Amino acid sequence: MSVPRLEDVRELIERAIPGARVEVEDFAGGGGDHLTARVVSERFAGLSRLEQHRLVYAAVEAELGSGAIHALSIKTAVPGQT
Repeated sequence: MSVPRLEDVRELIERAIPGARVEVEDFAGGGGDHLTARVVSERFAGLSRLEQHRLVYAAVEAELGSGAIHALSIKTAVPGQT
């Protein structure tokens, strides 16, 4: 199992949630398998936080299942939300 590039993870999320603004960072010192994803999308309007996070997890399900991503912290928002 190889650790995915941050850009690859960002692209997976953007493909699953078209039009989303996505930032992916490594929060554990550069190992590449402990990530934070910040996702802003109109698609989240009217959804609970749990439903929003499920959409993001579904985008990277294969990487989480294989262990390529060990931990993923997700922060979601609707555009204009503070």
